[in-house]
This record gives sequence, structure tokens and C-alpha cells, in this order.
Amino acid sequence: MKKNPVIREFHLTDAVLKQKADEFINLLDRDIVEFTDRGYSPAKKTELTDARNAVEDFPSDEQLEAVKIELTNQKDAARSALEKTMRTILNMAENTFRFGSAKHREFGASDVSRQPDAELVRNARIMSVTAEKYLDELKNEGLTQDKITTLIAQRDRLDLAIDAQAKGISDRDVATEDRIETLNTLYRLLTKYAGIGQDIFFETDEAKYNDYIIYDTPSGLQNDVTPEPIA
Repeated sequence: MKKNPVIREFHLTDAVLKQKADEFINLLDRDIVEFTDRGYSPAKKTELTDARNAVEDFPSDEQLEAVKIELTNQKDAARSALEKTMRTILNMAENTFRFGSAKHREFGASDVSRQPDAELVRNARIMSVTAEKYLDELKNEGLTQDKITTLIAQRDRLDLAIDAQAKGISDRDVATEDRIETLNTLYRLLTKYAGIGQDIFFETDEAKYNDYIIYDTPSGLQNDVTPEPIA
């Protein structure tokens, strides 16, 4: 069953939400007598402060995306190096055995630049075994054991880079969802105390009532736009 996307429950930037939390912590300290009467306590202040700190400590979406981009760049660089070595060995095989011959085909598909990453790694494994097999026959074309060792090392490097990129993308998606859930937790606490503050000061203090408005809307709590799912 497909998991429903996590959505932001608010229409504020992350920085503004965190700023609102700072403001509310100070407001609740100012109005501690009234809020204590409504059940606010040191433990609840700690809960609100911890929720604010959790948002502050989370890496930003930009930081998470930068990690993913760097892992992709590393994978692309590893692939480029492997492709170059594979094309060279394929050229050696073509010059020795003729393009399309049975022995040439043993080295794997020749369209290395169009192969998916996993397929390229698979073909590199085939090529390393075949190059070992025909090493003596390809020596005149410049094939050496060191070049085969380089091929194997580049293949392994790409294989690891593919896994690292996949994990980075997965980690980024999980972290993004965790960040949104952390933001939503803070927002729910703010709306709770906004509602309490407005209730306390509704008929007694207009200025303090306004202090507890999060949005510039009739309710002061939320606008009427449906939040968009996070891709």
C-alpha cells in the first residue's frame, strides 16, 4: 500500500515558523499567570522549547539536496572513468578480433554510454573476465594486467557510488519527511497556544489578543488554502 505523502500543515516559511515559536515562548513567559491557570507548566514550556530547537537543529532542505547532488556527481565521475576504460578495451578487441565477431562480443555490449548504471557494472564484470582470458592476444594492442586491474577497480568504485547515491536519495527523502513532521509538531503547539491566548484575552486586552494571531485571517489561526503535497 502506497504511503500518503507528508504535507506541511501551515503556510509559513520555516524561518518564520521558528521566529513565531521564539515569540510565543516569550509571550507565554510574559503572560505566565494567565497561562498557568490554563495548565501551562515548566514541562510544557520545555516541550515547546524542544520542538523549536528540533526545527532549528534539522538540516535545511538545501543542505539535504546538496548532499544528494554531491553523491550524484561522484557517481557520474566514477561512471565516466569506467566508460573510458571499457571503450578502450573494446577498441583493442575490435582491432584484434574484428567488430561483431564472437570473440569481440564476449567483451559485452559496445554501447557503453547508453547503458543504465547497473547494466554498465554488469558488463564491466564480463569484460574483466574476458580481458583476462584474451590478455596474451591483446598485448600487441596495449592491454596489460594493470589495465585490467584498473578496470576492476573502476567497476567496483562505480558499484559503490551507485549504492551511495541511492542511499543518499533515500536518506534525503526520509529526512525531508522527518523535517516536515518536526515542523508540523511545532506548528500544532503554536496553534494550541495561539487559540488559548486569543481565548484568554478576547474581551480583556486587544493588544495581547493580537499578539497570539499567527495568520492575518479572521480566525488568526490558519488560512483556507489546502496545503500542497511535498514531492
